[in-house]
Amino acid sequence: MQAQNPLLDIIKDQISKKGPISVEKYMELCLYHPDYGYYMTRDPIGANGDFITSPEISQLFGEMLGIFIGQILLDNDDSL
Repeated sequence: MQAQNPLLDIIKDQISKKGPISVEKYMELCLYHPDYGYYMTRDPIGANGDFITSPEISQLFGEMLGIFIGQILLDNDDSL
């Protein structure tokens, strides 16, 4: 038998006391509950997390974005 998740008990308790909950409330509990929420119990960003954003890896993304925007400005405005 699988161990019960305390957050599941909290969600079930809220539903039994107040009736159905919205998807918004469900996600709020799953992600931000002070003791059991996903983002409250771990750091999901970074090498040991679930994902790494481009700025954490290198500055190349920002440089390429700057070049792209600069080129658009040059292409659309002869006064630059």
